[in-house]
Amino acid sequence: MKNFKLVALVLLGLLAMFIVPSILAGAPTGAGPNDPLMVTGTPQTIAPKSSLWFYFDYTGDKSKIQAALDANGASGMQMAIFTPPQAQAWLSDQTTAPIALGSQPGAATNMAIHDLYWQGGFNFPGRFFVVITNSNSNAVTFRLSVTGDNVALAPTPTATPPMANPFATPIPTAQITGTLVFQDASGGVIYTVQGDGTNLKRVTTGLDPAFSPDGKQIAFTRWAQPAGVYTINADGTNEQTLLNIEQPLSPQWSPDGKRIVFTRPAGGPQGGAPFCFRGFCFSPMPDPHWKLGVIDLGTNALTQPECSNHCFAPTWFNDNHTIAYADGQFGVQVADTNGGPAWPLYTQNVSVQSTQVSPDGTKIVFMVRQNDHWEINVMNADGSNVAQVTRADPLSFVSVNNVAPTWSPDSKQILFLSDRGGKWEFFTVNPEGSNLRQVLKSVTDKTPIRYNFSNERVIDWIK
Repeated sequence: MKNFKLVALVLLGLLAMFIVPSILAGAPTGAGPNDPLMVTGTPQTIAPKSSLWFYFDYTGDKSKIQAALDANGASGMQMAIFTPPQAQAWLSDQTTAPIALGSQPGAATNMAIHDLYWQGGFNFPGRFFVVITNSNSNAVTFRLSVTGDNVALAPTPTATPPMANPFATPIPTAQITGTLVFQDASGGVIYTVQGDGTNLKRVTTGLDPAFSPDGKQIAFTRWAQPAGVYTINADGTNEQTLLNIEQPLSPQWSPDGKRIVFTRPAGGPQGGAPFCFRGFCFSPMPDPHWKLGVIDLGTNALTQPECSNHCFAPTWFNDNHTIAYADGQFGVQVADTNGGPAWPLYTQNVSVQSTQVSPDGTKIVFMVRQNDHWEINVMNADGSNVAQVTRADPLSFVSVNNVAPTWSPDSKQILFLSDRGGKWEFFTVNPEGSNLRQVLKSVTDKTPIRYNFSNERVIDWIK
């Protein structure tokens, strides 16, 4: 009996380790209309044989609502629309039918890029729901978007966050020179704009845009079908598919413009059926693997440099064959695209994202997780002299994130995203941490940026 009690106590302790943190965290799970997720438009994963509830608010003026599901062509997916009364009925009867289901769009329509699509409108207001169901025996990565003139995906953010400190150090605004390409979200709209905020132009849709060395083309990836690595002229013409591949990320041109390196999915555990013990269920955590690929633009040949199972945000050195990248197991790693094993460059903290070598080849910038937030670091190209570039404001009451760094064309400034003002906005800073300025304010005031902490290449900068 004593042994049985001891085992029971150990099991209860283990259960508490998993259950208590999730209860205390209070984050929505998407389990139903009382606990729905926000529609972010970013890639996420749904477990096998499960459903996720998402919400949007609507004014009830009969204006158009559009919902689209991109699941990389996966079968066994369903998108259902529930009105507020139906959602309330579902709470007591989970066989309650939705008012509509998403359907496969016609091949000749401009919605053909989506796997499932629905369009409609209602004459009554309230909180409506989109329910995504995965009937497959494996996890599926998907992206849900809901749009409409009178659709609200979340409470409208105020200019200043509720906990903002009025005594926080003010940041001056400034203008920069050159041309920039940026995304408003992963898989969202890609724009070009001048450094002074003028001439904002929509180019295409996709992820992780990057200029070619001469600035005439933009490389990007797309997860919506047909998924792959793409190029397009900087003026938005002549979109070309370089490689059809599922879920690619972070394309970067070599300095000589002859090759493009990118991140690609490469198998790994995708989760599995839940294990249940006395009414408590646990699902194995997915651990998808991500490798590197290099496309030769002259021959379209694809090679695969050596790296671990979690390789992100590759960036070229000036020799046109060596790359650095963020490694989820080791920190910052380096590999030779011509062959040979990878080697470590920065191992002080494995929570590293968004590595980028400076145009002059002398330094590497990256972001590092520091307890409850992210900061920008820089180091010499050989891994020496690691220094923190951004720091917390000593007068601020809240922790802010400084993320997604990129270099100015002359290697003298670092451009990055920060949520210090209550929303994602762009800032520049010198590599040693001086001369912090807010830039492109006129752009972010009218074009909201969404960031997902997933090694996104949000912005790139040329002369």
